[in-house]
Parts: sequence; C-alpha cells; structure tokens
Amino acid sequence: MNYKLSICLPAHRAYLWERLYRSIRSSVGEEYSWELVLVGPNDPPPFFEDKTNFKYFKDYGSPSRAFQISLMLAEGELVTWASDDGFYTENSLSECIKMHDEQDLGFKDIVIARHVEGRNHTGKQEPNEFWRAWHHPTLRLPAIPDDFYIVLNGMVKLEYLRELGGIDCVYENYNMNLHDLAFRAQRCGSKIYFSPTTVLNCDWNPDEGDHKPVATAHKEHDYPLFVKNMSVPHPDRVDIDFFNWTKSDKIWKRRFGDKK
Repeated sequence: MNYKLSICLPAHRAYLWERLYRSIRSSVGEEYSWELVLVGPNDPPPFFEDKTNFKYFKDYGSPSRAFQISLMLAEGELVTWASDDGFYTENSLSECIKMHDEQDLGFKDIVIARHVEGRNHTGKQEPNEFWRAWHHPTLRLPAIPDDFYIVLNGMVKLEYLRELGGIDCVYENYNMNLHDLAFRAQRCGSKIYFSPTTVLNCDWNPDEGDHKPVATAHKEHDYPLFVKNMSVPHPDRVDIDFFNWTKSDKIWKRRFGDKK
C-alpha cells in the first residue's frame, strides 16, 4: 500500500473540502502518510491542484455508489470515512491508527471513530452504549443480535473491507448500509473498539438545503428496505459483491433529476 491511511467519502460540497483536508492534516500529524479520496459531481477547487495525496473522481450517482467507488480507488493500509460537512479533531486519527498498530488489533477488528453531529457543529459526544445497535429501538430487529454494534464512522484494514464487499449500494445513502457492513463484519469475527476521543464533528440539518435528498432517501427508501431486509435472520450474510455499485443508477435523480 502507498499510504498508511485512506480517507474515503462521497462529496459534493466543494467549498468545504479545503477545511476537511486541513483538519485531516492536523488529525493524522506527521508520523503517518495519508490520502483523501473524494467522489462526486463537483470539481475540486484550486487549493488541490498541487496536492499529491488527493484523488478525485467525478460521478453523479448516489452517495453509496460514490463511496464504493472511492474504496476502489484507495491505496491505504487502513481506511476511514466521513461526510464532507465535517472536520476532524486534532490528533484523533493518529490515535486510531496507533490503536491498530500498538494494541495488536486483529486483521478484522474495527475502531469506531466516534463522531458528533449537530446544527452548526454543536453535537455532543454520546456514551459508548450509543453504538450498540439495540440501544436504538428502530434497530431491534430479528436479524440484529443484541450485542452487535453500529459503525457509522470507523477505521479498518482496507483489504478486509474489500473482502467483505464494502457497502451494499442497493441503499442510496451510506447510512443503513454501514449498519449492514458492521453486522456482516461482526458475523465474520470482527471485534469492536472505541476511539479514545471524538474523531469527527459533523453538521446536522437533515431537512434543509442540500441535506434534503439524503433525508428523503432515508425516509422513503433506505430505512423501509433495511427493516424489510433485517426482519428475517440471515446469519450467513457476510460478504457481498464489491462491484455491486455498478448495478446502481449512474445518475442519482433525487439530487440531479434528469439534467445530466
């Protein structure tokens, strides 16, 4: 691998990418190499013209499709993911990397990179119990064991994530399929660890502005499909086709309509 860490995400808020990049630099520090891999519809600003650890691929598909493509382009030993309305806290990514290296985490083990979200970045850190699936009544479903955890932001070996097939792009946003990914990983033997500090701080206004298509996709498609899929136990569901993103629409109509 060419980098210690790949930060991969679907992205369309180009005006926020410089802040994201600078926050990664302060969060990883000087000890580890890293790359930022963005996939989305908008061209990078001039700030990135001389950044050799930055990759961008143009795509008009759903956030899930974009994220899966970013995993395909990544070259890190470890991978983490985010939202482009967020920023990383100082030294927090370095601490997660050290957990993998110095605590002898296994090939399949995952660090929950704990994040906060709230309007104008005012979110507060939740206790570790928040990340247990059954902490949330909406996730108390037959296919989800009561001791499984959700991993909305994590750090894991890229090779292992690809072996699992990444996320299932039958879901439009990358949220419910991150739950599915975490459950598949835990069925496969992954152990879950927690970052010592808050890693990522995200904005949160789901029913306003450019968040609306994501909120609509969750309400009208992703969550109902998730409930349907998780209503019957399927203990053998572990790995999926990594290239399942090729079956998703090339243009995400909730955001782009029929214009492209």
